[in-house]
Order: sequence, then C-alpha cells, then structure tokens
Amino acid sequence: MNTITLASRGLALLATAALAAVALTGCAPDSSAAGTSGSTEGGTITWAYTSSPVNWDPLVIGGTAGTYLTTPIYASLFTLDENHDIVPGLASGYKYNDAGDSVTVSLKPGLTFQDGTPVNAAAVKFNIDRIFSQTNSALKASYADVKEAVVVDDLTVRLDLKQPDYQIPYLLAEKTGELPSPTAVQKDATAFNASGPVGAGPFIVQELVPNDHITLKKWDGYWNAANIHIDTIRINFGVSPDTVIPALQSGVANFAVLSPAQIDAANQAGLKVLSGTDRLWGSNFLSLNENKAPFDNPAVVQAIRYAVNPDQFIQQLAFGQGEANGQPFPQGHPDFVQSLTGEFSYDPAKAKQILADAGIKPGDISFELQALNVNGFDKVAEVLQSQLADVGITTTIQVSDISTWSKGYFSKTFPASLYGWVGRDSAVQGLSDQYDSLGVLNLSSPNVSPEFSAALSTARSTPTDSPDYEANLQAAAKLGYQTGSTVSLYTYATPLALATNISDLPKVDGFIDWTGVTIGGN
Repeated sequence: MNTITLASRGLALLATAALAAVALTGCAPDSSAAGTSGSTEGGTITWAYTSSPVNWDPLVIGGTAGTYLTTPIYASLFTLDENHDIVPGLASGYKYNDAGDSVTVSLKPGLTFQDGTPVNAAAVKFNIDRIFSQTNSALKASYADVKEAVVVDDLTVRLDLKQPDYQIPYLLAEKTGELPSPTAVQKDATAFNASGPVGAGPFIVQELVPNDHITLKKWDGYWNAANIHIDTIRINFGVSPDTVIPALQSGVANFAVLSPAQIDAANQAGLKVLSGTDRLWGSNFLSLNENKAPFDNPAVVQAIRYAVNPDQFIQQLAFGQGEANGQPFPQGHPDFVQSLTGEFSYDPAKAKQILADAGIKPGDISFELQALNVNGFDKVAEVLQSQLADVGITTTIQVSDISTWSKGYFSKTFPASLYGWVGRDSAVQGLSDQYDSLGVLNLSSPNVSPEFSAALSTARSTPTDSPDYEANLQAAAKLGYQTGSTVSLYTYATPLALATNISDLPKVDGFIDWTGVTIGGN
C-alpha cells in the first residue's frame, strides 16, 4: 500500500489513517460541503466570466487567478484539502530520502489523460523537463530547486534536487502541478496553449470558441469521478461586470467570481455569496525597482511605506471587504507575521521627515507609475497617486494592456509598477516569488538581502512536520518584508456568487474546486 510519507533525517512519518485510506481506495477524503435539499446528479454550471483568457497551458499561465479556468481540465499529482494538507491526486504518495534532496513519487496505476495517453513517470518527466526548456514557461523560478526528473519505472518518478527542499510536494499540487497531456503538447504546443487543452482532470473540453466560451463535460476517466456530480460547465467569456448580477438573478448564469464592490448587490439579489480570505483572496501592492533611481535610495522606499494609507484602499476600492495589514498575505496565511502589523503604519508626517532628512525637497521626486488596464488597477493608481502627492512625491500614471505591461514588469525594466497576486501553494514559494532573487514579483531582481536568502534556505530545508518549521518560515517572512522592495497596499476577499440551489464549494485557499458540488432542483 502506498501512503504519503515524508522521510526526514532517517525518520519516516506515517500518513494519517484517513490518508492511508485514500491511498488504498484511490479516492480523496470527502471535502465536499453538504449538498442542497433535493440535490441530484447532473446539471450545468453556467459561469459568467468577465475577461477572455488567452492561455490554456498551465505552464504558461503560472499564476493562481489564471488557473481558475484550467483546474476543471487538468489534474495534479497531489491536491490540497481544506487544512492545506497534501493528499493524493494522480499520485498515491511520495517519500523523501534521508538528506531531503530527493523525493520519489508513486503514481496510481491505470490512469490516462483525456486523449488516452498514459499518466506515467514519462509523462511527469516530460512536463517537468519542459518547465525549464520551454521559452515561455512561467514556472522556472517555482521549480528552481529541481535538478532532474528521473524515471525509475513506469509508475515511479524521482525528482533530484539542488538542495534539501521539503516544499516540492506543494508545487506538485494544484496550479503549479497541473499536468497536460504530452501527446497534445508535442503535437503543437502553440495550438495547445491557444485552444486545445487536454489534461487528466474531471472535465474534458467539448467546445472552445476563443473570446466567446468554453464548454466542459464530465470525464468519467478522472481518478475521482465518483465525487464529481455536475455534468457540464459552460464558461462565457467577456461578460460585462455590470451585467453579471442581473445574469445570475435571471438564471442566465448561476456562478461567477465577483469583485468586492458587487457583494451587496449579490446579497440583495438573493444569491448565495461565499467570501473570505480563507477561500479566495487578492493582495495589491506597489513594486519598486531598487536598481533604478530614485528607489536606489533606501530613504525613498521607506518614506513611501509610511505614505501609504491602506484603510483608504479598503474603504474606497474593497468596500470594506479586506485587510489593511501592510503585508501581501492575509491573516491566517502561513506567511502572515503578526508582529509586522503596524510596522509601517500610515504616517505622512514621518514620510515627509524621512525625505527631508535625506535632503529631498517636495517635488524633487517624480516617477511614472505603471498599471494594468484590468482589475481596477487604474483606480488603485489614482488613490496611490493622491497619497504620494500628500508627501511631496509626484507620479504620472501609465496604464497599459497586459502584453505591453508584461514586457516591462517581467523583464524588470520598470522603475515602479502596481500589481497583485492571489497566493501560491507553497508558503516558502510565496516568499520566494515576492522577495527572492528569482522572484517573479520582485521588481528589484536580482537584488536580495543575504539575510533573507539564508532564512529562506533554512525554511525550505526544514521538514514541514518539524517543530522548527513555523518559526523558520516566520523568520523568513519577516526578513523578506523588511528588506524587500514590495510596498503592500491592501488585501481583499474575492467573493463567489452562485445560485441558491448549488451546494457550497470546498474551501481551499486559491482554488475553485468542484469536488462534491451538487445542483439541486429549482
């Protein structure tokens, strides 16, 4: 019997009895919410989606929000339960060597992708290899500690690591671990990403019309198909935010991801609203590039931290549905550091004094503030512009489309830009993305403090069951925040709205999970 085990310093840790049962039966623990009265098998989820996706390859997407649409199509080697614990997915278990620099993954037998390609060790190696070989891969930094994927046998793959890293199973779960079919990718990787996604998840693509809709049908070959009760998911793209609530109220749609501004309207419309930073959340921040003036002056970065008023963002842009905690993580997240709350509390007088002490007069600092033309970043920019003006800093807002903006942000050429994120599966990876030398969200890359690098390495090489793990993680989180160049603005809950006859979705941080969800009668 394969169970999820963690070999650490020669000590094998046994999985819980529930997890052992999972490995034996090939089914995940029941993480579904109670169904509605009169619930039945079948039915259709009609999802009103306010943008139009351009990528369907999870290796290219990388981020959480972009994979809300791909999780029904793809499956991962592991998945996460509502306690953020790792449980089996396509794989039945994993085991580290004593040194922690190699992890062996055991796959469940008899599984295939939706095109009939076997889910085997070769398929896993193929997808790991292309993370590093494919030029448009968004996951290279996430898997930076993986040296090589080795096929041991048909159902066993070993990941050899560059250093001890006990976070790898988290990367193999959910969004950073979604596995596409090698056959489909090799046929035409560009077409696969644009319009031909094939995975091993609970739903198979029946029809995809770019910029219009995608229709997904339940796939009986999914390893946990017995716990998928919905027949069809149709996702309509490019729905105007102004029409989402009316569409849900009329029954034209029965599911949507909302903005905080829509919560009251959804409640008044009699819809079910699921909201909380323990489910889906976002965090908006200002990225500063310390490689470029004026942010190469630490006094400027420190002054900006004190010039930011998170409460104003919460009230004006999150409609009170958020947290003004000064960190890119919500309370309850493993990376949230309670002692940091209030460290850079809003104090414009102090910001002015810091600038004055550095010999900087009002009007001396002027820079272009970059922002995306989606998700309300233009409004975030306007509020921030006003707050910085109050301490004598002038900004010019430059709003760009995703293609133009991405070139400047991810090539680290912008001096300053607004952006946001919605979390990562691995708590250590969350810190790496924000603050590390290869961090995708670190606009000052490759700049990183040696103290943070050392603390991050310690956290990464600490077994997650170790009594030292939480303290080491918190130490790294604190140093990352204090030495990094990210200025957090505010964190907000991302609500889900659904018809009252749909049962609650499982509460998994950053993941829209259809396991166990049922649609009742009208």
